[in-house]
Amino acid sequence: MIKILIINKVVNGINLIDAIRGRRTILDYKPDKIKRELLMEILTNASFAPNHHMKEPWKLKIYEEDSRSKFGEKVVDSYIRLGLLKTLNEGKLKKAREAYDRFFTSVPHHILFYMDKEDNGGYLDDENFAAICAFIQNFQLLAWEKGIGTMWTAKETLRDEVFIRDVGLSPNEHRLVAVVQVGYPNKVPKGKERTPIQESIEWIQA
Repeated sequence: MIKILIINKVVNGINLIDAIRGRRTILDYKPDKIKRELLMEILTNASFAPNHHMKEPWKLKIYEEDSRSKFGEKVVDSYIRLGLLKTLNEGKLKKAREAYDRFFTSVPHHILFYMDKEDNGGYLDDENFAAICAFIQNFQLLAWEKGIGTMWTAKETLRDEVFIRDVGLSPNEHRLVAVVQVGYPNKVPKGKERTPIQESIEWIQA
């Protein structure tokens, strides 16, 4: 059973502050799959995220094995529809497809997070979207604590109605939130400096 991370106390060799500040977005993954039991353990613990009225709005599709290439193909098709690759000629587009396929098949797992629409973009959907984002950050930190890397992506594809249907969902009933790549890091990038938080704070006392 995974142990709960407690602020300022080391748990399983890492503390919460180290997990938050040390986590990196991983672009380069080892080919090893994560055991399903471990992935389920991390997802189960991540689901203890704040959510209004205990709606637990998160839904997931996990692409692995042969489905990775098919999923990547759908993503590239969406890029083309959206004009994101319009500067490429036929030859370069073919090479781009091959490069994307290599990337998607090099990542052991791709997790598509989505939700049911409640009020078609109103505040209820905003609440559910925020809850899923909290789930994703929990997942990333818990995965990092286990030596597993992630990359949280949110491209224009997530609003492409054809893409939404291509992954078996309905644009009228579902909202895509993010795609998270998951696997053991092959290379961990260096951290980046953050803007001092005081530059984003306004203290109001009267």
